[in-house]
Amino acid sequence: MNLMMASTDSIHPLLRPVAGAAAAKPSLAQMTPAQARAHIAQVAAARPPGPAIDMVIDREIPGSGGPIPVRIYLPHEAAGVVMAFHGGGWLMGNRDTFDFVCRHLANDSGLAVVSVDYRLAPEHPFPAALDDAWEATCWVEAHGAQWQLPSGRLGLFGESAGGNLAAVVALMARDRQGPAIRAQALVYPATDARQGSDSLRTHAEGFMQRGADVAHAYRTYALGHGADAGDWRLSPLLAASHAGLPPALVVTAECDAVRDEAEAYADALAEAGVSVGCVRYRGMLHTFYSMRASVPAAALAQRQVADMLRTNLLA
Repeated sequence: MNLMMASTDSIHPLLRPVAGAAAAKPSLAQMTPAQARAHIAQVAAARPPGPAIDMVIDREIPGSGGPIPVRIYLPHEAAGVVMAFHGGGWLMGNRDTFDFVCRHLANDSGLAVVSVDYRLAPEHPFPAALDDAWEATCWVEAHGAQWQLPSGRLGLFGESAGGNLAAVVALMARDRQGPAIRAQALVYPATDARQGSDSLRTHAEGFMQRGADVAHAYRTYALGHGADAGDWRLSPLLAASHAGLPPALVVTAECDAVRDEAEAYADALAEAGVSVGCVRYRGMLHTFYSMRASVPAAALAQRQVADMLRTNLLA
């Protein structure tokens, strides 16, 4: 079936200038990793600082691929811990570019947040990022008390590529009988490396993240290194079963190339009997979630994630 490209008129008026500016710049696929990382760092540095948190400390967790840097946000009397995985196509982003989002999550939820600075492709291809995400989660569950982190109430949060990591960590925890995950919040997660969705075609150009960017990210992280698109550790939508997973919230953006695969993941969870909410934000673009300072929908989505995680972790 031939699908028409979606009209950019569907983009929220607040974001049309952002989409227009992005369309005039090189795509992710046209940048070197160094250029892409410098760009995301520049965007993050332009944001206003997030709220003050009682304690913010940088630490390292031992990992099979070397020490895993993390940043811990510890509000006063936090009663649960959220493992947080940043976006950036598995090839850019770090705990500094995710600082603004994590500060707001800790402040809005009252939960401790551990932001994981996982290894990036192409220097460290699949499954390096996943290994770091998994090993950091296991370490915090077993040893987090050393850093004053509460125990027994653990959740997962990820945005875009980080949403992919959070979803796969939840599947691994189920299959390996621990750590016990109480909730997962996935913001426009990448879930299907086969890249056959309608939204990838209808939102391939003019909506900030291009279809070519999605293909480049999957290729740079995994597919260009011999990984199979059908591997559920890369494509959690293709897991043999989604039963028994923790309650989930999936946030999607209407004008986003990965919208359909994210919503398909929510559908798969629901069909397997998992308690799941899926919210599509109209007129929003990929990356809108981090635009809290200028986009009211981003503030709403961030509070929604915080409320869901707090409710499930403290139940």
